[in-house]
Amino acid sequence: MKRLTSLLMLALTFVIFGCSSTDTGSKYDTSLYQGRPIDTLTQDPPPQSEVEAIQRGDAALNAGNIDLALYEYIRSLSFDNLAYKDQTLYTIGKIHLSRGNNDLAERALNMSINANPNNSKSLEQLGMFYASTGRVSESESFFLRAVNADQLRFSSQHTIQREDVSIGLIESLNTDRTSPGYAYMGLGVLSDVDNEYDIARAFYDKAGSILPFENKVLLNMGYSYYMSGDYTKASTFTQRALNREPDSEKAQNNMALIYLAQGYENRALNMFSRHLERPEALNNVGYFLMLKGKPERAIPYFQQAIDAKPSYYKLANENLDRALSEVRNKEIIITNN
Repeated sequence: MKRLTSLLMLALTFVIFGCSSTDTGSKYDTSLYQGRPIDTLTQDPPPQSEVEAIQRGDAALNAGNIDLALYEYIRSLSFDNLAYKDQTLYTIGKIHLSRGNNDLAERALNMSINANPNNSKSLEQLGMFYASTGRVSESESFFLRAVNADQLRFSSQHTIQREDVSIGLIESLNTDRTSPGYAYMGLGVLSDVDNEYDIARAFYDKAGSILPFENKVLLNMGYSYYMSGDYTKASTFTQRALNREPDSEKAQNNMALIYLAQGYENRALNMFSRHLERPEALNNVGYFLMLKGKPERAIPYFQQAIDAKPSYYKLANENLDRALSEVRNKEIIITNN
């Protein structure tokens, strides 16, 4: 009888432990999780603290086990008196962004900011996310909030608002290598769009001091000078970007545009040809010449693009028709005058 009782107790024990190992997600809010079924992730005992769960998540992330990392970070949020909630939610948001899970990423980042309104990295990341989705006013708001939150870290008296921004104010802002460099860069891009080129470059200077190896800073600075018509400085910054990353298509395209603005059509064609087939490169040169109000210079490039690949290059035919039409319109205007 004792043996039977012991066996029953042992069986009951297995049932209880079996339930806890297969129902690992029952006590956690898994609404931020998306990945493999939770019960396939781990058979380890649950973490006993927020820090232990975060350490497990870090280890899984370093090992490339993203689903397990995500789950461990989520488990860290189930404890009381959390010390790292906003930072963990930021990491969860970044994981979802890397996977294209935009809704979950946005939710996690907003939860991070709710936990800590001055988490400059979460504010910056939301600004970048909204910029990538075309929500310009929201991106600007979060970039500004990120910069101002970072100033609080320095106990600085300086804050920045869109309506009273100035070069002097931008230069007075405190930064270090942990400051939100992409927020500064984003504010520079938005200033360029508003034709505030000097303001944009002051923001890029700040971004460059925080992110000295980020090629986008050089590209944006070069493009800012290109947009304002200073092609010499545009060429200097863009060439520096090309020297760092010779295979960067963005840098090659920007350099080609600068060459065209300077009248170096062959150089532009060669630059486009680094990453495009020759018909596409020829069409690009013609297209940008046409945009610059030089349809007569564009026509030979469209004709060469068509000759190089007549069955493929429908676009070059359409652009050629447009260029010929613009040339005729110019001739009519000259004749009438």
